[in-house]
Amino acid sequence: MASATSAPRTGPTPPGPPADTLPTRAMRLFGGRRDQLAQFDELFSAYGDIVFTGRGKSSFLLIRRPEHVEHVLIGGSGRYVKAAHYRLLATVTGQGLLTNEGDSWAAQRRLMQPMFAKRHLGDLGAHMVAAIDDHLAGWDDLPDGSTVEISEAMSALALDVVGRALFGTSLSGIAGRLRPAVLVGLDTAITAARLQSVFTIPPGLVDLIGQAVFRAPVLPPPLHRIRHAMRTIDDVVNEVIDARVAEGDNGRMAEDSRARTDDLLGLLLSARDDEDRPMDRRQVRDEIVTLMLAGHETTANGLAWMWHLLSRHHEARERMLDEVDAVVGRERRPDVDAVDALPWTKACFDEAMRLYPPAWVLEREAVVDDEIDGFRIPQGTTVFIPVFAIHRDPRWWPDPEAFDPARFLPDAKVTRGSYLPFGAGRRICIGAAFAQLEATLITAAVSSRFLLDGVRDHVDPEPTVTLRPRQGLPMTLRRR
Repeated sequence: MASATSAPRTGPTPPGPPADTLPTRAMRLFGGRRDQLAQFDELFSAYGDIVFTGRGKSSFLLIRRPEHVEHVLIGGSGRYVKAAHYRLLATVTGQGLLTNEGDSWAAQRRLMQPMFAKRHLGDLGAHMVAAIDDHLAGWDDLPDGSTVEISEAMSALALDVVGRALFGTSLSGIAGRLRPAVLVGLDTAITAARLQSVFTIPPGLVDLIGQAVFRAPVLPPPLHRIRHAMRTIDDVVNEVIDARVAEGDNGRMAEDSRARTDDLLGLLLSARDDEDRPMDRRQVRDEIVTLMLAGHETTANGLAWMWHLLSRHHEARERMLDEVDAVVGRERRPDVDAVDALPWTKACFDEAMRLYPPAWVLEREAVVDDEIDGFRIPQGTTVFIPVFAIHRDPRWWPDPEAFDPARFLPDAKVTRGSYLPFGAGRRICIGAAFAQLEATLITAAVSSRFLLDGVRDHVDPEPTVTLRPRQGLPMTLRRR
């Protein structure tokens, strides 16, 4: 972990509103003030690009200028860590890359980074294509004009794709057990984030809550449901690991089994650190659960928003269909080799991720005193980076409300620090290239066979852990 050096505490505190009382904060999150996206905009309009509120360990900072974002995520990586509610999320995921910190995180990142290198994406892409093809076979059985809840459909499809890439086999045999448990895990993450924002739970108490969920003999129904879901996920993951390890000799990885690196489980089990030590079983479990939960939710939401936008912008959709027809055609499925020839298709997904970034806000906690643009940032301050607001700032994005995939064609220029769908800096999402490959393959496969048209013209985003369509996204499915 980079050293955390305290900056001089000489500057003034940034401007901002008076500190919220606990009831006011609770009402904003759970009651009448549901639109946090609008709330961020109002605060920036009133106080400028740096906004501070709260007191003591309940202090909050909002920033939106790209250079300020880069100061926190890149230049100040040793002075900022992930905010405390990620510790609540770790109750679900364990200490995977999403929630881990410090030297342990750095060592794990070094170990896993090669798994997502381009040389492995070909094998992983082949698993993606097989999962997409199997899933869309179910769409072939639907009558023309059927209504599909596209958020749920993309979630199921993305989970199948991630599962196939993880395990090298279809999830069909375990999907009935796994999908409901994953949904409970995501709902738990949403509740954890809201509770932490209201109550600012101390890290020690967070750890005790996590231990209670797994160890307490009796739990109230909501926590019992969480424990049951996590035990289901553990059982499924352990069964798959056991089956793979059994390919070796007496439960030990044989050389031929260790060499199997055509899926992520094989890569995890075959990984060795600088001292030739394998990843321990608990860490393998935590990384698999993290990849399943975080990996499928982000891509699924981005795709759902993309279909909604394409249904309202026919010119962009027609250009995408022409490109898919020219590269893929209607008689074969897309493959990894076709992706580089689909720049407009990929740009449609990238632009949807700009307008509706699933990770709509990033949070960090200052572990030392710091200074940003002359303003003092006290130790313990939670820093909010509202990605949704940054992605729609006209200073960095001309005509920011417009859907314009041309912004992301290969020769286009994007202001550094203004596009953050996968974060930035040392902790940028390790699976960004995986997600973009997955999204492009799904888009091409669906578009070569089907058209999706929105049932509702207006859909509100709901900012939970990810930016979901409020009340879902029903769409009409038609064959081309």
